[in-house]
Amino acid sequence: MKIFKVLHNIAIIVKSIIKLIFIMMNLFVLFIPFIICRLLNIGLYKSIPRYFHLIFLKILNIKIKLVGKIYTNKPGLIVSNHASWIDISILSSLTNISFIAKSEVAKWPLFGFLAKLQDTLFIERKPIKAKEQKNTIKSILLKGKRLVLFPEGTSSDGNRVLKFKSSLFSVAENNSNLQDSYVIQAVTICYKGINGLPMSRSERPHISWWGDMRLLNHLWNILSFGSFEIIVIAHEPIKHSFDRKVLSTIAWKQVSHGLGLAMSGRAKSLKYNERIFEIV
Repeated sequence: MKIFKVLHNIAIIVKSIIKLIFIMMNLFVLFIPFIICRLLNIGLYKSIPRYFHLIFLKILNIKIKLVGKIYTNKPGLIVSNHASWIDISILSSLTNISFIAKSEVAKWPLFGFLAKLQDTLFIERKPIKAKEQKNTIKSILLKGKRLVLFPEGTSSDGNRVLKFKSSLFSVAENNSNLQDSYVIQAVTICYKGINGLPMSRSERPHISWWGDMRLLNHLWNILSFGSFEIIVIAHEPIKHSFDRKVLSTIAWKQVSHGLGLAMSGRAKSLKYNERIFEIV
């Protein structure tokens, strides 16, 4: 029995190494046309990061089911829960987007590099920078881009949605005129299945990247698994005619309630003004 266990572990290591080699090949093959297209200002460069993430998820055997619709007819602010670095690839595979991320992300191996290729806006969480960052975000949106915000401020264990920090919602508060300029859309990411079976609440924290987990160790752990099933719920857009605290509360309720629905097998896109979200 011991020899079979040893052989099984060797097989897992070999498969993980092969996946890692394919990931690096994917990055190398797409990086060259990305640089060429960007230098020549050929619009194709905007889609190349998405192709990388699509292939990356394919290599990891991560399957995504999208419920609802990602609005792409206008620039927008996508607000999502955050359980792992995998969320970046999940959302990037669905549409051409950039991210709002804490400044530390720029130093991450591989993903910091990819974030820079996607024109990620790196921010410092200092009150003194709030006004400057608000104006920068608004400027980027009005140039036609879609930005992803993870307003929990950190990653969770995947079983819940932490309370949203409202500061960055100020870019859209109390301005119904901006409804014609860009869209605010909440998105729920649910880690639903693993190796063809439903993912339990006890398994989800091991798949999520949170707490003091090391990034490279977690990546290696993900490489060793067979497959994952992810549900992404794109909720109906939120109107801008609220202050930032109400906006963040509505978005949190959509995302949090959506996570509960997805975990129970009843995933659906939620409107921002459904009765369960009424604010007293």
